[in-house]
Amino acid sequence: MSTPVSIHDGPYSTNTLTSKKPLILYFLIIWISILPVLVEIYLFWITFQSNLYLVFLLLPFQIFLCYIILVFSSLICAKALLIIINLIHKPKEGVFKRVKSNKDYFYWNLRAIIKKWPIWVSNLINIQFFEIILLKWFGVKTSFSTSLSNGNIDTEFVEIGKNVIIGKGSFIKSSMIINNYLIIKKIVISDDSIIGPYAYLQPGTHVGENSVVNAYTITKFNQELAANHIYGGTPAKKISMNDFHINDLISEFEEKNNENQTNHFDDSMLNNQKEEKFITKLHIYLTYFFLIYIISYGIPLLLLIYYVSNYFYPYMLEDSNLMILTCDNKSIFILCLTPVIFLALYLLNLFLMTIVIKFLYEFKFKNSLEGKYHWTQKSKEYEDYFIRSFLIRYVKWKILKSPFPWLIKTVFNFIGNCDFGKNVVIEDLYIAKEFLSVGDNVYIGKAMLANHLWDKNLYVKGIKINNNVVISDGCCIAPGTIIENNVDLLPLSITSKGEKLAQNSIYFDAPICKITEDELLKLFNLDLGKMKEFYGDMRC
Repeated sequence: MSTPVSIHDGPYSTNTLTSKKPLILYFLIIWISILPVLVEIYLFWITFQSNLYLVFLLLPFQIFLCYIILVFSSLICAKALLIIINLIHKPKEGVFKRVKSNKDYFYWNLRAIIKKWPIWVSNLINIQFFEIILLKWFGVKTSFSTSLSNGNIDTEFVEIGKNVIIGKGSFIKSSMIINNYLIIKKIVISDDSIIGPYAYLQPGTHVGENSVVNAYTITKFNQELAANHIYGGTPAKKISMNDFHINDLISEFEEKNNENQTNHFDDSMLNNQKEEKFITKLHIYLTYFFLIYIISYGIPLLLLIYYVSNYFYPYMLEDSNLMILTCDNKSIFILCLTPVIFLALYLLNLFLMTIVIKFLYEFKFKNSLEGKYHWTQKSKEYEDYFIRSFLIRYVKWKILKSPFPWLIKTVFNFIGNCDFGKNVVIEDLYIAKEFLSVGDNVYIGKAMLANHLWDKNLYVKGIKINNNVVISDGCCIAPGTIIENNVDLLPLSITSKGEKLAQNSIYFDAPICKITEDELLKLFNLDLGKMKEFYGDMRC
């Protein structure tokens, strides 16, 4: 199963933003972490400027060295701030009200904001070494013998032993949102364990040594998984003893796979495809892409050339005196200003891209419609859908892959393809491109929201999410779904086309079904009634 290019797996930091003030710290981390990179560029230039051939020869190594410096400078800066923040308010486990006034919730969010930049930088190049360094740096006990395999791992209150395999897309969640509460509890995964793809470990889970958690398994809150056992299902239950070690399992799988290799694909099926499902108007895609690309990159690039040629080079690189960075006030000012210029130009690039796509969307596709289309009848609406998808996919990829994922709500609201209310949290998810309406006080975890579905036809239908809704990680929301007020969707739940979820309810499973608070307690060991009794029903 592939992962959309607009999202990434790996060490995880929530996109929750209780206040905009902590973003000052976020920009400060970015600013400080870029400064050592600029100093290294200066040292490289004054060392090799006399031999331009050598400069170009070493340039790839220089770029990679700059990246390594950026990774570690961002980690050091974030760690320093975390030490200060943790002295002010120590991180702790428990159940907390999900309101700004709750200090534990606020500082949980603040710690996530501080970690976001180094996590983003580390994910630019998918090197597991950097991910493990990052986890260790933020206090996660783990080993370099661990295979992360793009698992979604919280960066605090997690302990991972040696020779552990974390399956792709799995969720190692020491923090969890349910109803209007934040739950934090440490997760421990012991040595030689295997966590299957898309498994979900709830807060407080303790996986015993040499145990296996099968794919799509969901553990209970505070569940203890015994050593040397295989677990599966929801909630996780013992299936059998695990008499194998990791190397034995891999060898047996490869052996059986080689024995059973069979081509199940019937080549004659290709001859029956008389019509192409997709519209491949490459000239239109390329025209729009180059228009967006030239405008969004051209203006910032010209401004960057102007700044480098008139300020950065004359005051930083032209003089080869090493003392210039300590004695010359103008050079020090330019050094400190340059990261701000880089950030401003990057944001200008995002802004210009949004403006161009807004113009194209408004001018060409303002009256786009929902509907059901068959690929043998290529109507104008059918063709327009693919062009709209191309435009929105691009802006979605740019924003969600940027270090400013919070902008996705503002950008989509501005373009007009979606409508987001106030206090909406959008995690790193596969978000619908259009026909998406989200109310106020909504939390959407790392889920999939789809406004189209292929079966016999292309089914395009909007999704309506009302107020005070929580959609947990791993959920799939199908086209046409309507979610009423005060609804919780538990992890890995899947809705059907056109499904309506009743207000003041809890839903779970695939296909999705309504459950009671007593069933929630039985399934996941989550006592929502006790939370409401202690804190009050905050959705009333």
